[in-house]
Amino acid sequence: MSRVCVFCGSQPGSDRRFVEAAAELGTGLALAGHMLVYGGSKSGCMGALADAALANRGRALGVIPRVLHVTELRHDALTETVIVEDLAARKLEMFRRSETVLVMPGGTGTLDELLEALTMKRIGLLACPIAVVDIAGYFAPTLELFRQM
Repeated sequence: MSRVCVFCGSQPGSDRRFVEAAAELGTGLALAGHMLVYGGSKSGCMGALADAALANRGRALGVIPRVLHVTELRHDALTETVIVEDLAARKLEMFRRSETVLVMPGGTGTLDELLEALTMKRIGLLACPIAVVDIAGYFAPTLELFRQM
């Protein structure tokens, strides 16, 4: 079983396709026998991702900082939940427990997670593959910025 880290929004976003894609990804991970490693929320794209994985007999590990228990509404039906002190510890724990990193549409937190993953990979601290799941052109401006950089 491969462990796949998915970064995505704790809100549904501006396009319903984001939530639908998260649910499709959760289903696909479960059916392929992969374990989901994600931010631990039951709301937004994160919740759709985990709910779909669990509904398809998959395993889901949530990593959530203490401070976000209220705002992100911790998912209580996960296979395992790890509570960490802060956002920095959350990212490191998710990286440590994963063999692949996928990034879906999200907000500033998701962008931060993508940038940290890319930086860690570039300097040799993260060996796993990183993929951006570009739904409806969401990441087109970001990818253009990366090409320019």
